Amino acid sequence: MAAALAACDNGNGPPPPQASVVRALHAILGGPTLNVVVDQRPLASALAFGELTRALALSPGPHTLEPVPANSGLHVLLVFNTLSGVNYTAFLIDSVSGSDHIVDPVVVSDTGSQPAPGHGRLRLANFAEGAGAIDAYRSQPDSSGLIPTRQPLNFRAVTSYFESTPGRWTVVIAHNGVMDTLLATDSIPVGDGQARTVTLVDAPGGLVSWRVVPDRN
Repeated sequence: MAAALAACDNGNGPPPPQASVVRALHAILGGPTLNVVVDQRPLASALAFGELTRALALSPGPHTLEPVPANSGLHVLLVFNTLSGVNYTAFLIDSVSGSDHIVDPVVVSDTGSQPAPGHGRLRLANFAEGAGAIDAYRSQPDSSGLIPTRQPLNFRAVTSYFESTPGRWTVVIAHNGVMDTLLATDSIPVGDGQARTVTLVDAPGGLVSWRVVPDRN
């Protein structure tokens, strides 16, 4: 029996599965605070607009995510699957069904976030519903001037990752087809091996604000 056990632990078996992590971002301007529950475990309590939860480790396989409004409003219980080594962000947005407002999570994976050695990656996600049709531009450390990124960048759209040398990026948002400046971010640092998602969210008066989600550290 001892010999059999030793043979099973000789280092030649498959590697153990890598954990994933999930975070949640409250993206409902003027919405209620949310109690976020994953697999019937509390992830965050009284999460307010614009706040990002801590990262929760998950094993590969099916999971549930439930954003429960503190005012007992309607919400969706989402079932999603995780893959080994892939991280996830749940963007908590407001959907409308008839006259009812429903908290509806959108789960996005960070597949493709792993940069080449000596590089970092950045992408954009638009969850600013009130801004209407917008165009997105970026600057990145290895290039000068603004680079067209997505025209238009529709609501709920997520771009692919863009790669550059370590340094600071900026994001500029304009109304679709108009070279105005609806939003210009501060410099966003992205280091070697890191990946970031710049998330656009609503701001009062039809304006746009932003949050950074750390996909890979």
